[in-house]
Amino acid sequence: MFRLRAVFMAGAVVLLHSAAFGQQSSGLDISGAWFNVYQGTDSNATIPLVAYGGYPLNEAGRLYALTWDPSRMTERQQQCAQYSPHFLLHGGGNYRFWEERDPFTQKLISVKQYGQITEGTRTIWMDGRPHPPAYAQHTFLGFSTGQYDGNVLTVTTTHMKRNWIKANGMTQSDQATMVEHFIRHGDRLTYVSVLTDPVYLAEPLMRTTDMMRSTRNPDAWLYACDDGEQVVGRPMDQSPNYLYGKNPYLTEFSLKYQIPLAAALGGPETTYPEYLAKMKDSGGLEAVAKAEQSPAPGPPHTSKAVDPTPHDGQIHVLKVQGNVYLLAGETSNITLQVGEQGGFVVDTGSGKLSDKVVAEIKKLIGDKPLQFIVSTSFHPDYTGGNVKVRAAGADPSVLGSFFSAGAQAFADAGVGATIIGHQNVLNRMSAPTGKAAPTDSEGWPSDTFLEGRRRKYYNDEAVEVFWEPNAATDGDTIVQFRRSDVIATGDIFTTTQYPFIDVKNGGSIFGEIDALNNILDKTVYKHLGEGGTLIIPGKGRICDEYEVSEYRDMLIVIRDRVNAMLKSGATLEQVQAARLTADYDDRYGANAGAWTTNMFVEAIYTSLKDGRPKPKRVAAQAK
Repeated sequence: MFRLRAVFMAGAVVLLHSAAFGQQSSGLDISGAWFNVYQGTDSNATIPLVAYGGYPLNEAGRLYALTWDPSRMTERQQQCAQYSPHFLLHGGGNYRFWEERDPFTQKLISVKQYGQITEGTRTIWMDGRPHPPAYAQHTFLGFSTGQYDGNVLTVTTTHMKRNWIKANGMTQSDQATMVEHFIRHGDRLTYVSVLTDPVYLAEPLMRTTDMMRSTRNPDAWLYACDDGEQVVGRPMDQSPNYLYGKNPYLTEFSLKYQIPLAAALGGPETTYPEYLAKMKDSGGLEAVAKAEQSPAPGPPHTSKAVDPTPHDGQIHVLKVQGNVYLLAGETSNITLQVGEQGGFVVDTGSGKLSDKVVAEIKKLIGDKPLQFIVSTSFHPDYTGGNVKVRAAGADPSVLGSFFSAGAQAFADAGVGATIIGHQNVLNRMSAPTGKAAPTDSEGWPSDTFLEGRRRKYYNDEAVEVFWEPNAATDGDTIVQFRRSDVIATGDIFTTTQYPFIDVKNGGSIFGEIDALNNILDKTVYKHLGEGGTLIIPGKGRICDEYEVSEYRDMLIVIRDRVNAMLKSGATLEQVQAARLTADYDDRYGANAGAWTTNMFVEAIYTSLKDGRPKPKRVAAQAK
């Protein structure tokens, strides 16, 4: 365990010496095939469980690892997932590096890296380009930029997905960043990584690995993987996990190697040589180990994650793929599909920046009409801009004539863009005759549906609006752009907070998990768990199916913990005090604002207590 700290220190000395020596060099070329000198225990097949010593895990990181069941690897979205650069380069295998240069100027554009394990092709940009905005998509290998300093290549990486530090439950979050140094000494590379993660690490994790140049270019570079049913019959709303203090492998590693359990549980103190003296105090460490298996008493933590939404009063446009764009800067994400027919909008934000939203839409659609708006929820974060955005559009497909019938029979047909939504969205935005409505009628959906889906063929692609009963509310929908292969999820999926489960308006943990599984039923990854169908969340950054599956698993894990306490007779106050979300709070938690961690836990508790609701359309007179 403590050999790691010695390796770290040696790596730092080598780095400093090499950097100083390298100033006299003309540069570095690491092109060619390389392999790890030491094939350690980082691979999925050989890594021991509950062996976290020498890693600076914080409370959340330790609890995440202790409650992680290896059977989760059998889930479809986990089976073929690629590795992060940290996990890939410290994990063993073969690597190939090569340069890409401008064909005319021969200026270096990038250094490419290919990893045999999981076929990861990584680009390290060397041309000075900036890193993408926070709301851009994350990938397993992240976004990397590099520069040479003599015989040292230094690389900075951001925009990584949630991945493994080691595949025994020690995880890095999607907020992690990393600085790497590749130091060449002839046919040997010293690889030094410094991983910083505000969510799961108490301090930066520094590791070193040595690589040797391969005398031949290995033939076996492929890693074929297609997901399949590895556990037949497991319900879609189940994800393997251990309750706090119930890990069946808790003492396996520590007993085998005769070390205190507290040392095996890791933490920043276990990375320093001074910890050796503490290991002699077996009684004190036994108490520490017992305490570290459950969350410490106290209030929930507030998220340390960076809010990816720009809050500068401007609307920022980012092409997602196909005909679809993300408009970021409002309280919720706005999705725009463009083409020869015009503009199709999903959600309009709070309305505070509607003039700027309309201006950006007009830039993209030109003189074509802004024809359709879908409201995925009745909540003001998603419908507040309906009135202004609708007024800026037009729907030439409906006439609004007295003699019109069917889809053209509503009173304001053809006046502005047509707003589409589930009937429950209209019911909650309006009111029975004679009563004051909570919202302006100009922003109500006029094209509604009751069950299943509402479909359009627009801008040369099928667009489907699916009802997700009793998810965040009883009227939530998702929108799928089939040719562009993009899904806008509304409030059902966000990357910024725990889901807003509005129990009073028909939301439930049952429907929320069902809705996330319905999204996953419609996604296809491009290569090894990544890309393909892209997801625009209600709030936060662009994702793919991997992030949706991670969010679903988180909800299943927390639901199971709440359910276990509920069955034991615990009150809501006792459940909230138990900090059942402790390993996720640093990523999604809040102690203030419109949606706190305790409110989220209460929504789950209430859902479980009331049981699975039956989907229904709210009658207008019931308001």
